[in-house]
Amino acid sequence: MAMLKVAHRYPRRGERIAPRTLQQLLLEPIPPRLQVSGNDRERKLSDLDEIAWDHFSLQAIEELAERIVKRVGSRPARKVFQHWPFPRPPAGTRLEDLLLETRTRRCLSRQGLDDHLEELGDRTFGEILSIPAFGTRCLVDLLAAIESLQQAGLRMSNDRVPAESRSDELTAAAARLADLAESRSACHDDRRFARLMRAVDVGAHTASELADRLLARRQDPPDPAYVAEQVRELCHRIQAMAEQPMEQELIDIFAPAPGERNAQILIGYYGWDDGCPHTLTEIGERFGITRERVRQVCAKFTKKPRGVSTIPAPALDRALALVAARLPCSAARLEAELIDARLTSVGMSIEALAAGAKLLGRAVHFKVVKIEGEKGASPDRAKPGRSRESAADRPATLPSDNRLVIAPDQLDVVLATVDLAKKEIYFHGLSTVEQIARRISAAGQGKGAKSKQPMTAVPSSLHELTRQTLMRMDGFSWLDEATGWFRLLGTDKHGLPKAIDKMLAVAGTVTAAQLGTALGRNRRLWKEPPPEKVLLAFCRQTRGVRVEGDRIISVPPRDWKKSLRGVEAKLVAVLQAHGPVMERGAMEDLCVERGMNRFSFHAFISWSPVIAQYGHNLYGLLGAEVTPQQLDKLRAERRAQRPSRRVLDRHGWTDDGKVWLSYRLSKAASTYAVITVPAALKKVVHGRFELLAPDGRAIGTLATKDGRAWGLGAFLRKQSARIGDHIILTLDLEKRTAVVSWDEKRAEDEVRDKELRPR
Repeated sequence: MAMLKVAHRYPRRGERIAPRTLQQLLLEPIPPRLQVSGNDRERKLSDLDEIAWDHFSLQAIEELAERIVKRVGSRPARKVFQHWPFPRPPAGTRLEDLLLETRTRRCLSRQGLDDHLEELGDRTFGEILSIPAFGTRCLVDLLAAIESLQQAGLRMSNDRVPAESRSDELTAAAARLADLAESRSACHDDRRFARLMRAVDVGAHTASELADRLLARRQDPPDPAYVAEQVRELCHRIQAMAEQPMEQELIDIFAPAPGERNAQILIGYYGWDDGCPHTLTEIGERFGITRERVRQVCAKFTKKPRGVSTIPAPALDRALALVAARLPCSAARLEAELIDARLTSVGMSIEALAAGAKLLGRAVHFKVVKIEGEKGASPDRAKPGRSRESAADRPATLPSDNRLVIAPDQLDVVLATVDLAKKEIYFHGLSTVEQIARRISAAGQGKGAKSKQPMTAVPSSLHELTRQTLMRMDGFSWLDEATGWFRLLGTDKHGLPKAIDKMLAVAGTVTAAQLGTALGRNRRLWKEPPPEKVLLAFCRQTRGVRVEGDRIISVPPRDWKKSLRGVEAKLVAVLQAHGPVMERGAMEDLCVERGMNRFSFHAFISWSPVIAQYGHNLYGLLGAEVTPQQLDKLRAERRAQRPSRRVLDRHGWTDDGKVWLSYRLSKAASTYAVITVPAALKKVVHGRFELLAPDGRAIGTLATKDGRAWGLGAFLRKQSARIGDHIILTLDLEKRTAVVSWDEKRAEDEVRDKELRPR
């Protein structure tokens, strides 16, 4: 780097000191004190070409260069060349092709001459000197650089000198450069190599081409040792490129002078110093500038020149390949693997890797998604966390980093997984990875499909993506990782948590088997209850619950009046007052007396977790201590109260081919209007019938299926039907009508038979 700084400051080693364009102004002889030999008495300032570097000392050359600048800047000299046309640089020459001092380069850049340097040929010397801050030193610097650029091309194409006179040192350096496989990808528009390549030969586009031109040269440059040193430095940089971490790779490409303030702004914004990208506001506050100024600085440094070739970045390419091969995966794990592979020394985040790849024009075949438990998946928004994770498998605990790296086409699956998991856990309390993946797969197969197709097995890729997504969600915790059972702490509100609270409030303590049985009673919520070990694991992670063996205990004891509401609270109150075990009909009457709807009673008695069934039509509180003698007594009482006659009284066919059914309403039939169809008529009495009153008015629909019929409820309630009433249904199988009427004759016969019955 020290040599490069010397090379960019006029006078530059190996270049002309006195521009030929101004030679008629530089006829002043060399001062005697700077002369080395007698021949120097006749030499003038205009004779100081590239060979002067081999004749004079460095101190003498610097003093002679200052004399040239002072002579050109004198008033008489400026009057002479004021209206001279400025020499036109070679076509296609860019500002970065010239090894200029910083001030010269900036003055020309502000004039918009970065890529159009040939426009200087349309101006005069006076117009060039009128550029703000462009002084005489800048003029001499620019002329010396342009003439050296032209001379370098002539030297490389000159074939008049025998090859035997070439420098062995330079030939050896060029041969070493040619042997490097990476030299084919090192281009002249890459900032890491551009200065060194242009210091040797501005006509070479790649380092490999530069080596070939040097090996094929017919004449050495004025200072072959200096050129050989530049070539060796180029070889060193190309070889070091393969060992650099990707953040240093990006710094060398976009910020070749990292010590400068603007370079530090760029490095800090993209996170190449600490691995974490920062916002415009953060960098602006750090350097005391506005957000807009930060944006301008970064845009200038990362602007890609027109026609630029692909810039080699082996470390970044290997990092992209590593990430692509591991999708889907936790961002923290990938970042740890990048460190283990020595692709980064500062722990560059996946977001910083993606940003660097885009700057270099690399295709980014992944997407970083931040999984948020409360707001769903929010891709590419959140600032990456600083947590780090080893390459080992994650423990079954809450994730420390909820960033997931996926393929771009997997985003919809991630969003669906988060949404579905939150709903499933909210209503059930727990679920499995397989269940979530199957529902997502079924939803994908169902798009545009009208017929029901058998669902195929869940692809392993979808299963793994679902698993990785769930593990990034807030509150995620394994219940049994081997079988895929999990929960989301803070999201589970109903289902299992509510059932545990109710059961412990009533019973105080239950076993895992009792918990599983209670859950299995609610077939609408649980097609199959979770395994007992999963239930115990859930309870171990639940506050206010202690697990001892297979027993689940409430700590402290709970008040069932606070845990239960509505129908369940009334059921428990009735059972505590008259139970703890009761016959279903008796319990129903007591609950109805307390204002409970009969339909609600039968619904809750069938699935409530605080109610247990102790026998046919015998129900009681969960965990109640009941003896076999008590159950036998209740069964006997139920048999004694059982009616002697069936609800279906008689049935038959009318003369005109209609089916008639006679019923004697029982308690259940009068309440719920569900009646039976004789087995002999099940095949002909099925489907729906229009229900008609005796006067022919339509009053509803009678539905029949599997030997049952329903739909009479509205009619019976309107007619104030009572237990023991007789009704007749007459069904016309062709017209699909059913006429319902009261069987007054059957009721009178029953009364008469009762009166004639001997006492």
